[in-house]
Amino acid sequence: MQILETGYGDVIFSGDTVEQPEGCEGTLLLLAHTPMQLEAGGITMHAEAGDAVLIAANTPFRYFPAGDSLLTDWVLFDTGTDRSFYSALQIPENTLLRFGDREFLSVLMQQLCAEFYASNAKRSDMLECLLKALLIRIAETGGPISMQNAAANNDPHYEALVRLREKIYANPQEKWSVEMLCSEVNMSRSYFQLIYRETFGMTCISDVINCKMNHARDLLTSTSYTISHIAQLCGYDNEEHFMRQFKKNNGMTPTVYRREHRT
Repeated sequence: MQILETGYGDVIFSGDTVEQPEGCEGTLLLLAHTPMQLEAGGITMHAEAGDAVLIAANTPFRYFPAGDSLLTDWVLFDTGTDRSFYSALQIPENTLLRFGDREFLSVLMQQLCAEFYASNAKRSDMLECLLKALLIRIAETGGPISMQNAAANNDPHYEALVRLREKIYANPQEKWSVEMLCSEVNMSRSYFQLIYRETFGMTCISDVINCKMNHARDLLTSTSYTISHIAQLCGYDNEEHFMRQFKKNNGMTPTVYRREHRT
């Protein structure tokens, strides 16, 4: 991944507009600290403080303050050869996202911005690591606002589901099963599977697999561990099962992925 431009704590005053009629060459991640009006791909959205959006490359957009001023953090990046990594995160583009801990995202973006304008020897490696960490965090904790509002308003277990999802992504080595996940939130199997899919847009097992694949990709590119050891660290007892699932989700074997993506 390559960061093209970035900014932290940018201020736009009432009456001013940021506009790109042809869109950007890369993907724009925009985090609003104050209310914002946004138009992207012909869709008009109102963002509250803490909302974020990933605007896809070549998507026309414009945004401006919904009040006296707008404060934003942003990063423009090109996925490059890491397109499969980015796609696997399944982060919705051109859609407002909301997070439980936006301060953490802002700290990551501040660090990323500081590193971008530094002259450290390992600057490019550090930038890539920070950007991937930022995107993984967004994939783990963010969700489309309309989906979140519906879940929060209609189901009293919403907060428990969010905490469970965070626990899944914090423990990729666990051999999660539907039964284990149900017991974590004290729900029946059928009800749990229904509301999990409605809340996060995928089945609980698909989400578990995404979590394990994210961890596997990180280990393949950042360590020299054997494929067998990485399989164990991702909660697989069977190396061949891990390899089949990895190829199904990433379009290539773990060995090929390591060779093509390791720096």
